[in-house]
Amino acid sequence: MAAIYVDLDGTLLQYERSFADIFADACAAVGIDATDEYQQYHLERFFERFTAFDDDPYLAAARDLCQEYGLDVDPAAFRDARVEKEREATTVAPNVYDALDTLSADYDLGVLSNGVGYVQRGKLDAHGLTDRFDAIVVSHDVGAMKPDRRLFTVAQERLPANEHVYVGDSAEDDIDGAVDAGWARTVHVVSDTDTCSGCRADLHVTPTEFDRIGGVL
Repeated sequence: MAAIYVDLDGTLLQYERSFADIFADACAAVGIDATDEYQQYHLERFFERFTAFDDDPYLAAARDLCQEYGLDVDPAAFRDARVEKEREATTVAPNVYDALDTLSADYDLGVLSNGVGYVQRGKLDAHGLTDRFDAIVVSHDVGAMKPDRRLFTVAQERLPANEHVYVGDSAEDDIDGAVDAGWARTVHVVSDTDTCSGCRADLHVTPTEFDRIGGVL
């Protein structure tokens, strides 16, 4: 039996607002006048903390921002607003639910995502997706990020199977990561499949074509 893992951001979930807009929404929620300087500083500090596997990079980046600019805001309140606005900005393509229900009849399903555990699980919960998966593997919980082979190895251990299939939107992190880890097949989710020349995926689909994933199995 095969196991199918699906990426979260950009694959299962699409974003209706840019991350700059999400930051501005979070600032407005806690009474901060968002500036480009604030946004850039927060972004840099977040990814610095994220790649260092800080316990909570959302909180750490909020604390750094408030300290750097002397903002009279509770960092935890800003963290909560930032996470909430990111979650609210996500949407699910209409046919994803039906496609997952169909695939689950014959395959074990998992989520394999770069991100922070409580944030990614919160998105899945918000969209009623959690119970559709047999395993949820998030990079920050493991201490390794795609395309690191270690993350794919943990995913294989969580869902033992004869072969593993990965579905994701990043040609480098998702497709190359899975191929290099020895996974059997890959599906590249991209807004324009005509841009996929050179990608190593077995199949290219748009976010509205999740029902085609079974075509590589």
